[in-house]
Amino acid sequence: MRISFTSKRFRFFIVFTACLCIYFAIQKNKDHKKKDIASISSRFEIPTSKYTSILGPKLDKLPNQDGVIELFKVWKKDHGRVYGDQEEMARKLKIFVSNLKYIVETNAKRDSPHSSLLGLTNFTDMSFTEFKETYMTMNTDTMDIVDDDDVDELTCSKPPSTLDWRLKGAVTPIKSQGGCGSCWAFSAVAAIEGIVAIKTRKLISLSEQELLDCDPYGSCSGGIVVAALNWVIRNKGIATQKDYPYTGKKGDCRSSKIANSPTSSINSHRPVKKSEKELLCAVATQPLSVAIYATKEFQHYNGGVFTGKDCPSDSMKINHAVVVVGYDSVNHEEYWIVKNSWGTKWGKDGYIYIKRNTGKKYGVCAINAWGRLLVKRK
Repeated sequence: MRISFTSKRFRFFIVFTACLCIYFAIQKNKDHKKKDIASISSRFEIPTSKYTSILGPKLDKLPNQDGVIELFKVWKKDHGRVYGDQEEMARKLKIFVSNLKYIVETNAKRDSPHSSLLGLTNFTDMSFTEFKETYMTMNTDTMDIVDDDDVDELTCSKPPSTLDWRLKGAVTPIKSQGGCGSCWAFSAVAAIEGIVAIKTRKLISLSEQELLDCDPYGSCSGGIVVAALNWVIRNKGIATQKDYPYTGKKGDCRSSKIANSPTSSINSHRPVKKSEKELLCAVATQPLSVAIYATKEFQHYNGGVFTGKDCPSDSMKINHAVVVVGYDSVNHEEYWIVKNSWGTKWGKDGYIYIKRNTGKKYGVCAINAWGRLLVKRK
């Protein structure tokens, strides 16, 4: 039988088929949007746990003395805490109770289901003084402050409305720096992992320990992201996490004995102008190393959009390095997706959502002030 390509029946078949294709494409897009909305909503739900059964579903009810003791026992088991003697345990319990009161009182003041939520993290038995001495090891005194007039603006005509580099295969799983003040190494390595994955389409976990051992400016008492990146440039790359695993203490440099990951080199890096727009343009191209001012609220962060109420206002002061891996919004409230290096039992599975577009000169807790953009040409 011969088919006429000009017949009415054939033209109807073509139009009908095209309409079907368009219909199924629209339905598929709707399904993706529903999944995206569900995913965003789940980020801000308070998960039911052993803690919510004692502190209430919103973690805002202070239990009686027996409840506190029971909570401390549960928390110790969850985090594998073993104390040297009864005296140390009594001291840690006292700190735990003080932090618990702060967490409950702060949560009771939440004005939205998406507001910052505090909870029992892996640091609940540490006083803020102890916490600062161990984990807040960066300061602007050791960093070169670059004037914005000396920094080129990024070309950024239309960045995507939302972005998550985790979904694009450019972010390794959450890591933990342990009791070592090596956030600078984790921030630098995460940024390198990101740009390498984008350029090579291969996500490889790289070695923070090599930086800790080999960078002369870095130790468990602090370091500088810029110096770490410069070391990687001079070394023409960095080893993998597998070949040079993390120990959490500074040791002898073994870079001459352990080969670099073949694609791990970077060519250069440069500062990002200190503004929301420039940070957005930079993050639209790659996961970005930034520095922030971490606070007591940050120590106990458990979810929601962090607004940095206890951060210095319009200050460039910082004490901790992290990585911005994307941005999104909930109920028209925009936030950065920030990867930390304190394990998955802190924050929202190791991440914090920091409010953006606040009108603050340097953003929430100076997040706009110290961005570092990497350049990799091959």
